[in-house]
Amino acid sequence: MQWPWQRRKKSKRIGLALSGGAVRGAAHLGVLEVLEREGIRPDCVAGTSAGSVVGAAYCAGIPLDDIKRLALRLRWSDISHITRPGLGFFDNQPLEEYIDRVIGGRRFDELLIPFAAVTVDLMSGKVVVINEGPVAPAVRASCAIPIVFTPVLRGDQLLIDGGVLNNVPVSVVRAMGADYVIAVDLVPPVEQPEQPQTVFDLGILVFSTLLRSAYSEIHTADCLIVPDIGHFSWADFSQTLELIAKGREAAEAKIEQIKRDLGK
Repeated sequence: MQWPWQRRKKSKRIGLALSGGAVRGAAHLGVLEVLEREGIRPDCVAGTSAGSVVGAAYCAGIPLDDIKRLALRLRWSDISHITRPGLGFFDNQPLEEYIDRVIGGRRFDELLIPFAAVTVDLMSGKVVVINEGPVAPAVRASCAIPIVFTPVLRGDQLLIDGGVLNNVPVSVVRAMGADYVIAVDLVPPVEQPEQPQTVFDLGILVFSTLLRSAYSEIHTADCLIVPDIGHFSWADFSQTLELIAKGREAAEAKIEQIKRDLGK
């Protein structure tokens, strides 16, 4: 004889892989809105670049409405400043300070949901997953778009944006114990990119071209969400509300599949 609790199917451990995408990262918030509404909360999160910013705030327990309000007020001057040309044209040290204020100076082991930030070490050419120590410096490193921002020195490592090698970190959340991975990709193909007008635009265009040609793990996700944002700028904060709406729209299109897969 089996008791009812013995017959009950064990729930899947849900992992969320959030890609980079600069300002487009606001679309992640629309995806999270839909998941929260349906009572689907990740057991672990990994983020690259903009995905690490959203992931860190969310895993720290900051309410989504508060994160959205912060996103709507955010400007480049809040998270970067021009630096003397060296290994980058801009310094994103202000981003580290900003994240530290938002999440209250938390360390990884103080987060409510296990979280990892994905970076790349230029010296070894390998992906570096940071999931211990203070959170804010890891997020800064994950967002250090090469040439645009100065790399982040960590011991003998020179860390840059994780999107160079792993923009949608599905394997990272698998390694964190996820049975079911929802991946959000904010770098869909675009037929005709806009002509760059500044050094920043040029750096972003070069980087986005690299992202699309690099190895991708998106095919290994259990559910892939790709918001229709290929025509959106990587650098214009005035489009935040529209990006959130696009993320919400893309998640709505996949939510029934996710609920079926999870037995909800």
